[in-house]
Amino acid sequence: MRHAHGIQHAVLGVVSRNPEGIHGYAVRRQGERLLGHFWQLNFGEVYRILDRLAADGLIEQVAEGTESARKLYRITARGQHSLDDYVLSPQTDLPRPLRQELAVKLLFASPEHLPELLRLVARQRDSYMQELHTLGSERRRMRRAPFDAFVTHLLIDGAELAARAELAWLDEVAKRLAERYGVAGTA
Repeated sequence: MRHAHGIQHAVLGVVSRNPEGIHGYAVRRQGERLLGHFWQLNFGEVYRILDRLAADGLIEQVAEGTESARKLYRITARGQHSLDDYVLSPQTDLPRPLRQELAVKLLFASPEHLPELLRLVARQRDSYMQELHTLGSERRRMRRAPFDAFVTHLLIDGAELAARAELAWLDEVAKRLAERYGVAGTA
């Protein structure tokens, strides 16, 4: 959720689900609730995006009531049209090539550093195992959510599949390094 238009439209989507109006704090809370582990915006970013959406005419400030000093926003017709266009347009983010620090280390390491490389592979593997644990916790939390978390479950599925693919790759790296340099029992 790092693509600028994706983030802007995620905030716009949260606003669209609140026709009576919503303030920035609630936008962040609802975004975290809906997207869980995948929502990584701080309050400053949320308020900057809300200001930008308002300046672009995609949301408007609801008439201030006496209940709260917080600004409430709701989506405009132009904002709903923008959100609909975004939802129905083809994705613009392409699959990312493998760009890992570990790949550079493997490329330039000499064979005598094999034990250290294997420890780095194991450490990287531990990181992905921790990520799987975190995703499992998130999945359990979403099962108890008082709202439909269908899309969040799909995101968790995708993140788990990606982590498992990385683990399989790391296992293959360790195996092939051991085979190439004649180290037994490291896979």
